[in-house]
Amino acid sequence: MDFPGSELEMVIIAGLPFPKPTAQQRALQEYYERKYGRGWEYAVVFPTVIKLKQEIGRLIRREDDVGMAVILDRRASMFRKYIPDMRESLDPVRDAEAFFTMSRN
Repeated sequence: MDFPGSELEMVIIAGLPFPKPTAQQRALQEYYERKYGRGWEYAVVFPTVIKLKQEIGRLIRREDDVGMAVILDRRASMFRKYIPDMRESLDPVRDAEAFFTMSRN
């Protein structure tokens, strides 16, 4: 789907897109842990970061697009090193208004 211009300016992500905790997922994590010592990072963190970036990427399709993603999950801060523009908000409504006011000027 294409949402040109200002048709899509905000995405709300309700919860982090962690992989489902299946037997296959646990086996994959154990494999990466044995092979590289980084099972959680390779099997859980990296796939979650990729999905988050894909979701956020729906906002920004062209160079002049502006958008804001709101992640409704307290654990989101653990991904800050992979999404450096991420900031915690204690007042999302005020911060969204400020963001869009500033981006339109």
